[in-house]
Amino acid sequence: MNCVAAYSCICLFLQFQDDPERHGLCSILSEMRPVEIIKPGKMLSPETEKALKNNTREPLINELLPSTEFWDAEKTINEIKKYYSSADKQNNVDNVQDSLDCLPNLLSELIGAGDKTYALSALGGSLFYLRQTLLDEKIVPCAEFEPLACSGIINNIRKHMILDSAALENLELLENIRTGGLSG
Repeated sequence: MNCVAAYSCICLFLQFQDDPERHGLCSILSEMRPVEIIKPGKMLSPETEKALKNNTREPLINELLPSTEFWDAEKTINEIKKYYSSADKQNNVDNVQDSLDCLPNLLSELIGAGDKTYALSALGGSLFYLRQTLLDEKIVPCAEFEPLACSGIINNIRKHMILDSAALENLELLENIRTGGLSG
């Protein structure tokens, strides 16, 4: 008997300036349609909680304990280095330094930026969650890290028109209102 399994895992962790109404977050949630959200428990503002509730379709929400489960930037950096350092050791790469050389380029840039502590903390929450589900050792070393292209939020470069969540819903760009499908 053949057993086939498929995993689709997109972990989104980013940090950006948003307005008080969380229009940027609402747009990203409308575009990405998350089915599961990992967040620090009792730390998000009421406006952010409202955006999560109103711009998603009842995803599974995992609230992690701040610091011990939803790690800060420093702990995240130390933990992520372990995955890539051990992968280099298995591939017989000598002299793995305690530096950023063993990490994927985008992670090294993110860590080197210095002001991305919230994004690194979000990555820490994802790492903790993957570790709890026993998927971390399989997924993290082969993960591909790419900048988020949607919404033009990365580096504040906006090459395209940005539509807020209400416009995306009312124009039925991502799905039609009647059936929830793509046609129409």
